[in-house]
Amino acid sequence: MMKKSFLISLFICSFISFEAWSAKSRPVYRKSFLSQRKQPLIRVRVRKRLKNVFVSGMDLKRKIHVNKSSKLFKGKKAIRFNCRGFGKKNRGKLKSPVLLASLKSQTGLLSLGKEKYQGEILVVANHSKPACDVINQIPIESYISSLLSKEMNSKWSLEALKAQAVAARTYALHKMKSNQVSRGEGHEVHYDLESSEKHQVGGSFFDATRKTELASRSTQGEVLLGPDKHLKPIFFHASCGGKTLKPDQVWENHVDGYESVDCRYCLTSPKRKWDKKIVYRRLVSFIKWAGRKGLLRKQLVFTAGEKIRIAPDRPDNNVLRFYVGEELHLIEKSDFRRYFGRVLFPSNYFYVKFNGRKGLRVRGNGNGHGVGLCQVGAYDLARKGKTYKEILSHYFPNHKIKKMY
Repeated sequence: MMKKSFLISLFICSFISFEAWSAKSRPVYRKSFLSQRKQPLIRVRVRKRLKNVFVSGMDLKRKIHVNKSSKLFKGKKAIRFNCRGFGKKNRGKLKSPVLLASLKSQTGLLSLGKEKYQGEILVVANHSKPACDVINQIPIESYISSLLSKEMNSKWSLEALKAQAVAARTYALHKMKSNQVSRGEGHEVHYDLESSEKHQVGGSFFDATRKTELASRSTQGEVLLGPDKHLKPIFFHASCGGKTLKPDQVWENHVDGYESVDCRYCLTSPKRKWDKKIVYRRLVSFIKWAGRKGLLRKQLVFTAGEKIRIAPDRPDNNVLRFYVGEELHLIEKSDFRRYFGRVLFPSNYFYVKFNGRKGLRVRGNGNGHGVGLCQVGAYDLARKGKTYKEILSHYFPNHKIKKMY
């Protein structure tokens, strides 16, 4: 079989000029999936900024979108796209990403590196660098079933997996509907969301298991709607540490319908507690940074030799009170994680103890941003016999489940 396969090198720049690309190649957005009542296809960016894209499979059908040509390769074939050449030739001319080509297999899976994908692979030229992004277009339920093995343990209770499936599906469909996947590029991209911690970590074909497929299939089309009966971004995290947070307590955006709820269920996790230290010098740097970023509720006046004092704190406090000299300031606790990172601050649920010139002692619970569904809490609730609907009702008391397709 290997003797029959060969490599087809596609040096895009050698046969497709920039002028061949027209406005027709720009993203064409699909009609509302909410009105179709059928399972939609989702486009997931699985790789970004590759110099070369190497795709192989059986009976590949390749379509070059910029000149609207198609070709079928029978048997086992491999195709390489040289993205550096295209990028160098058209540098400065592209104002948005360009859909170069798409590939699908008539009889099997598509191989991209060590991963195998079903559906279709799209190759998109990056408009700012001589590189390509790779997008997997796939039925959304297949996407959800493979995602569950990445975002949650595939061996966990079925009801916990079903709760995660509804949450992840809602987030994905909200991204598809809003068409706003990138703050920098806005709508001018060819994908709905990316496979990363920025959005959701998706899987490939062999990440799906019987249990994850059952969780996806048994909740097919089900989403959470907010109080206004519209799709909202539904967030989830590993472990809240005892109490979930609202989006505006962690990020800048307010999302209607969210409540901060108590969660004693994730306290069973053996790794729930963490203990860190911040030296005084780094504490001063953090406070100065917060002042420059406008994160303090009033202007910071910090003179040389000015002493910092931290008021007594509790885990349930979302805001930390501190003094610079005799001036009282307030700062959101979530800004600590934003500045120091996830290693030093695994979660947003913590309290601090000020030790003067020695700095801070920080003790906390949980892992993750703390907004929405607590996965370890969902696991414990499922073990106690709760259904996925009851789990979702606990973490999203103002949301309702609705079947969209």
